[in-house]
Amino acid sequence: MDVSAIAPYPMPGADRPVVNRVDWIPDPGRAVLLLLNMQGYFLRPYTPGEAPLTGLLANAAALVDLSRRLRMPVIHTVQPGTQAPGERGLLTDFWGKGLDDVLEDAAIVGEVAPDAAGVVLPAWRYSAFSGSGLDRELRAAGRDQLVVCGVYAHLGCVTTALDAFDRNMEVFLASDAVADFDAHRHRAALEWAASCCAVVRSTAELAGALSAGARPAAV
Repeated sequence: MDVSAIAPYPMPGADRPVVNRVDWIPDPGRAVLLLLNMQGYFLRPYTPGEAPLTGLLANAAALVDLSRRLRMPVIHTVQPGTQAPGERGLLTDFWGKGLDDVLEDAAIVGEVAPDAAGVVLPAWRYSAFSGSGLDRELRAAGRDQLVVCGVYAHLGCVTTALDAFDRNMEVFLASDAVADFDAHRHRAALEWAASCCAVVRSTAELAGALSAGARPAAV
């Protein structure tokens, strides 16, 4: 079945920080901003004008804007529309046929739409690395860090984080620039990632660290 309507819930805040096992620091010279499934189909279950959608869009847009200013690559992975049964595989058993090719399903939402320098890759399973060529893009760019945002936290975000970890890449999960089916799954995804494969930080914390690591402009 498709994802049903998602009830509003508050984004995680500083009052309940996630405990990280490692102290990696994002470096704009090493990192790529990766946005997962920021398409109409996946965001439609959220209530417009309510959290967590409002925070997801605002914080993801802030990270996109910062990445562009720091000349940090921005990559979107998207689910292809109208997949044949052999392409979609077992996802059909859990989630139905998936999205169609119609613009309102397949398009990346305007708040984080790619610019001329942006890269958009098709991803075929939960992990953004699956069938997308993402690993090749990162290696070619000489990048070994990922800042991850998008949906859904307990599915694509954590499987991508683990997949990147297995490829010896440092992952930073933006706690308030991801969203999930509910607050419990959102929190559980953050805690699990922080326990074994990623650093979890807020958008503000990531932005501060990336800005501090930027090289001064040449005079």
